[in-house]
Amino acid sequence: CADVCPRDAIIFNERYEAHIDKEKCIECGACAKVCPFSAIANRKRPCVIACKVDAITTKEGEVAAIDYDKCISCGACVTQCPFGAITDISFITDVIDIIQGSENNEKYKVYALIAPSISSQFTYAKLGQVISGIKKLGFNSVVEVALGADMVSYNESLELVEKGVLTSSCCPAFVDYIKKNFPHLEKYVSHNLSPMGTIARYIKKLDPGCKTVFIGPCTAKKAEAQLSKVSEYVDAVITFEELQALFDSKDLDITTLEEEVLDNASYFGRIFARSGGLADAVREGLREHGVTEDKFVFKPIVCDGIEACRMALLKLSRSPEVLGGNFIEGMACAGGCIGGAGCLTQGRKSRSGVDKYGMEANEKTIKGAISALKE
Repeated sequence: CADVCPRDAIIFNERYEAHIDKEKCIECGACAKVCPFSAIANRKRPCVIACKVDAITTKEGEVAAIDYDKCISCGACVTQCPFGAITDISFITDVIDIIQGSENNEKYKVYALIAPSISSQFTYAKLGQVISGIKKLGFNSVVEVALGADMVSYNESLELVEKGVLTSSCCPAFVDYIKKNFPHLEKYVSHNLSPMGTIARYIKKLDPGCKTVFIGPCTAKKAEAQLSKVSEYVDAVITFEELQALFDSKDLDITTLEEEVLDNASYFGRIFARSGGLADAVREGLREHGVTEDKFVFKPIVCDGIEACRMALLKLSRSPEVLGGNFIEGMACAGGCIGGAGCLTQGRKSRSGVDKYGMEANEKTIKGAISALKE
């Protein structure tokens, strides 16, 4: 172990017992890998291991602390903490106040904006029953954020052609990561609002004075909703976990409810929920705009998780040629939105389930979904 240590941090006493000098150790793990007795263990807190942006450190007294100058609010630490010591800020009481303040939607209407990743949630009930349950809570209408995704991909495809190189703006944790670690690359970030902001803006214009509540898997959406360019459109954000808590608070067994239809978006808007879905949608947007390969060659770089995002951004920092592509789809959570920290269950979700949900959409084209909206 002493031979492989790059900082000479391992010393032996007179009894030939090895000791690690913490002042010199850089925790590279080289000694642990070669120890034939497995006497050296790399014991890190689960939250530290989960955080891929090195935002969690241990201070004096072994107290963990979050560096908010680095944190991107992805929620990875929340899901991995075995003690429940880390929680995301909850706006569930704000949502209750919004619903009660509407006076049964007479004073103003309350819209639930449902993320497309709902297809991988509430597996104990049918999606139509979940929609019925949401209305039972006091929401006037339930709208697919996937429709906002249709709008974004349709506009983003043209923005890509105009700029030549673009990074997605849909994942707030990814955008925040760029701002904090690659500020010189902000010029490449799409100017479009996220699907959440886009559909909320549309509803606010359609129904001035209404209230909108985003419900999804993403803890970073709570931070996004506080941004000045978004806060005027989105009144509150809760996760799928918190939606389940609202069902429980009402003793609402959604499996007993009739099914309601949720069909606002296209196949391409719905597959935003999984890694690669956004790139597929932008490709479709280019096709529907009549942008052929002789005019523009689409070269997407799909980044599944923040570590993959970092590698792509490092390459783009050198040049678009080194990147080898012209569009970065950045998803901070592994698997995409279906791997978000606010999901009911953690772990890898099947992309086939998302695609199946997409195939059930009546509208098979982005333009078709947007046209139906205008009607």
